[in-house]
Amino acid sequence: MIPEHLKYAATHEWFFWDNKAVTVGLTKFIVDELDDLLFLDLPKVGEEILSGISFGEVESLDKLLDITSPMDGEIIAVNERLYENLNTLTDDPYNHGWLIKFVTKETHILKELLSAKEYLSHIGKTHHSSPLKQRKRHSKTMKGKRRK
Repeated sequence: MIPEHLKYAATHEWFFWDNKAVTVGLTKFIVDELDDLLFLDLPKVGEEILSGISFGEVESLDKLLDITSPMDGEIIAVNERLYENLNTLTDDPYNHGWLIKFVTKETHILKELLSAKEYLSHIGKTHHSSPLKQRKRHSKTMKGKRRK
């Protein structure tokens, strides 16, 4: 089920605005496409994110997904618990599996994102063309740990 109260990007991130900050996560659809998660890399609190530029990545055994935002902003929180247990991202992507929270002056862009109904239609059309990259791992990391 796709939560109605969230907004969605075609790149499979979800967004929630609480009138103070934007919370970002990955949709259940894309997390399920990744299968067994091995690695997550997210920015640190205080770092800037730029519209359309990857601010993180999640990797499975043979696939990699760059995580982006359609808005610029400054990170105010990172879900560090995901590094301890990546299964949270798989098991509860819309609640405990959030990735980052950031502040932005570009909240008007949220109105341009997809509704739950539009996102459902989008994944129905693109189900056969995956946004995931096939990639071999270039470094060894422990499950869920941030690269140095």
